[in-house]
Amino acid sequence: MTTKFIVILGGVFLVSGLYAGVGAQGKSVNDGIYSDAQAKRGDVLYKEQCATCHGDNLEGSGPMPALAGKDFLASWMGKSVADLFEKTHTTMPATAPGSLTPAQAADIVAYMLASSKYKVGTTELEGKVEALKDIKIEEPK
Repeated sequence: MTTKFIVILGGVFLVSGLYAGVGAQGKSVNDGIYSDAQAKRGDVLYKEQCATCHGDNLEGSGPMPALAGKDFLASWMGKSVADLFEKTHTTMPATAPGSLTPAQAADIVAYMLASSKYKVGTTELEGKVEALKDIKIEEPK
């Protein structure tokens, strides 16, 4: 009976450890973290608020960084979506920093992710830093 209890208890700890390990890894931008409708709203906002500085195709220009593609990835690889959201929300547009609502900033980030060919999901990207901290930016799959 004691051996059986130890085996069961060991199994519970093993499963708990595996679950915690998987959860600790967080999510990725490849997990479909934004919706198509959200990216479309972001496209409209991007053209109104961002394209003048960052280019019609998110390519960047001069000191203005690219917001999609390999140059974007070189700057943001390994960082969190929260970092990208916070930068967008608090410092953009350059002519009126912090004027975007959290929802608008999330929509623009969704458009940036769509433009970099990240997978579309069924839920919208939240406009809250806390909800985005565990989502890592990595190469599109």
